[in-house]
Amino acid sequence: MSVRPEEAPSGTIPARKKVTIQRLQQLRTQNVPITMLTAYDYPSARRAEAADIDICLVGDSLAQVALGYSSTTLLTLDEMLYHCRAVSRGAQRPLLVADMPFGTYQLGVRDALDAAVQLVQKGGMEAVKLEGNEEIIPHVRALKDFGIPVMAHIGLLPQRHASLSGYKVQGRSAQDALHIARSAKALQDAGAFSIVLEAIPSRLAAHITQQLSIPTIGIGAGVGCSGQVLVQDDALGVWAGHKAKFVRRFAEVGKEAAKGVEGYALAVKEGTFPAEEEGYAMDEEVFERFKKAQEEELAVERS
Repeated sequence: MSVRPEEAPSGTIPARKKVTIQRLQQLRTQNVPITMLTAYDYPSARRAEAADIDICLVGDSLAQVALGYSSTTLLTLDEMLYHCRAVSRGAQRPLLVADMPFGTYQLGVRDALDAAVQLVQKGGMEAVKLEGNEEIIPHVRALKDFGIPVMAHIGLLPQRHASLSGYKVQGRSAQDALHIARSAKALQDAGAFSIVLEAIPSRLAAHITQQLSIPTIGIGAGVGCSGQVLVQDDALGVWAGHKAKFVRRFAEVGKEAAKGVEGYALAVKEGTFPAEEEGYAMDEEVFERFKKAQEEELAVERS
């Protein structure tokens, strides 16, 4: 494989400032949509960096799209840390946020603090994301008090898909909508710097966004949020699993990658790869000296 480092692009590129929580708040105030995208390794982080993405999320969706698990609940903290480190090496400008894996904060605030510190200290993250409603308020407050920014996540909570009977749209009844709106305000007041709104009606998401003073990030929540997030593998057409209604394919990398692998396998089997020009030459005289030296060595071994 090629082990040479990436070459810097030619020409002068203006230095881009690091995205901070204050910068996100400025974007919200100026009604400039915030871009957020998942990344799980160095290459996906580099793509986010190059595209000038504002927030790079190491999402627990890596459980399915990168590790082959059936649910995000199976992802461990050690696995998350491994991927966080890779992303932190690839993306410097975006704000780096990591999902708190299932089981790292459900048992109490102390466990949440321990896991969050590891994500920051060992994983190179700058903020963490927690799924939940008013029950995670003590966690948000404690993390904020210790200097760890928290992004909240309400609406559809993938880590609770079993109790929700699947991945269903939330907030369709007046009572459920009221519960989500109440949670959003309470989490803001507890110190969350932003809130992800997943799979809720567009009108409800826009209404909540207008009532809050912090940015909202929508996924399946319509255009009325302060910003949008997608799983990168969904956006690029890499993930072959279920395609949610809110997912738009901005490329078909998966299909092209499959064609490339099939083409490679066929070329090897047919003997058309590698071609003569894809190999390295050796001077004929040098090769003859090599063969003579080898023959002399073999003669010594036989004697």
